[in-house]
Amino acid sequence: MKIYILNDNRNEKECFMYEHGLSLYIETKFGNILFDAGQSDFFIKNAEKLGLNLANTDVVVLSHGDYDHGNGLKFLNLGKKIRLVAHQDVFLNRISKRTGKYGGLNQTKLDLMKKFDLKLSIKPVKILENTYFLGEIEKTLDFDTCEFPMINDNGEEYKHLDDSGIVIISSEGLIVISGCAHSGICNTIEYAKKITGKSNVLAVIGGFHLKNVDDKTLKTIDYFKSNNIKQIFLAHCTSDAVCDEFNLQLKNQTIVVKVGDVYYFPD
Repeated sequence: MKIYILNDNRNEKECFMYEHGLSLYIETKFGNILFDAGQSDFFIKNAEKLGLNLANTDVVVLSHGDYDHGNGLKFLNLGKKIRLVAHQDVFLNRISKRTGKYGGLNQTKLDLMKKFDLKLSIKPVKILENTYFLGEIEKTLDFDTCEFPMINDNGEEYKHLDDSGIVIISSEGLIVISGCAHSGICNTIEYAKKITGKSNVLAVIGGFHLKNVDDKTLKTIDYFKSNNIKQIFLAHCTSDAVCDEFNLQLKNQTIVVKVGDVYYFPD
């Protein structure tokens, strides 16, 4: 199994383009998944530089309906209609607290239905053999709460219930992949365990939505320690300070991902 970083906030290689957002390409023996698409066509250009043919994609997963995860889908034309799996709230309006601007998708439900076989679900969905879209994440750990960056049409905090992820059952444990983990990265892992019935977690990769080295971050690190999670790949909405703290406490397990990176995992 391979996971390619098609877009992330961080980049060290001049040949790749990058922007705020996330896009991963996952090759498994059962099929290929495009997980998120950033906010432009950068993920497509980077895929070409990595020698990937996105026409070989079997399913697209949209972690949630924020612009920096889904707007790149506007540029994706595969020449065939494949499944696009997301939470049913993915098209809800959302406005940035910071800028006051619209922060949702640049395509409507109808737009995406023209290009994809759209599957919207609150509940988990099997997308490939041994691979599941998590649906709406149950919040079972009290410390793992987030501050949300958006408001809805009523001026209320937009809770990002649509922010989800996927879990892959590998021969050596679960691989949990998150978009922004607005429901909490530890809650996301716990829910992945619940729906698979597996407790051994090999790797976690994606946005952790941790901005400061505070009580929540320290409890998150303790959670990773106590669950003996062997590989931690920090991406997107995880601040440099938080990455440094993970590296300090879990140095041999932590990698800060960058565009163009390719990671290998057991099937």
